[in-house]
Amino acid sequence: MPSSFFFARLVPNRPDFPMSMTADEQATMRAHSEFLQGQLAAGTMVVAGPVLDPKGVFGLAVFEAESMDAVHRLLERDPARAIGRYEVLPMASAFARPASK
Repeated sequence: MPSSFFFARLVPNRPDFPMSMTADEQATMRAHSEFLQGQLAAGTMVVAGPVLDPKGVFGLAVFEAESMDAVHRLLERDPARAIGRYEVLPMASAFARPASK
């Protein structure tokens, strides 16, 4: 089955989250990072990282998957769901360079 690219935006539960994380939230973010590293290694995720938007920092990830439902099922396992919510949108098309070596 062909795959497509999907943009995922992780919006934290509060605007000052990056500056006001509790110790528990820091642990959640470490687990989130490990989860994303696993997706990168599995080839499911293309790129991810924080976006320093002056209106509010958010997390960005691009996934390659068979469907939006597949991305939602994947993100249900992300520990970061405890500190925010994901918005997932399909990309109409995408150009991706080959993985660097």
